[in-house]
Amino acid sequence: MKLRTLAMGSLIALSAGTAIAGDSYVCVNGDAERKISVVYTQPGFTVPCEVVYEKASGMQTLWRAENEEGYCEEKAKAFAEKQASWGFECNMMSEQAAAAN
Repeated sequence: MKLRTLAMGSLIALSAGTAIAGDSYVCVNGDAERKISVVYTQPGFTVPCEVVYEKASGMQTLWRAENEEGYCEEKAKAFAEKQASWGFECNMMSEQAAAAN
C-alpha cells in the first residue's frame, strides 16, 4: 500500500505539476492486483489526460490524449474489459476512493 501511494505520488509530481484522478478500475485475480487509472493533468479539464496501468512489477502510461475528450476514459474501460476477459474481476472505483489509494 505504501509503495502504491509512493508510486502515485511520483506520477503526480512528474505530471504537469498537478494531476486529478478520473475513472479508475481495480482488477483482481487471486493475489494479483492491477489498477487502471485516468489521470487529468490540468485541474478542471478532461484533456490532456493519461491512462496509467499499475501492477506489482511497476507502473506505465498506456495512452495519452491532448485534445480528444473521452479518449482516455474509453481506453481505460476497454482495457479493464480486456483484463476481465483474462480472468480478472474488475470494479470501477469512485474518484474519492481512487484518491484515497
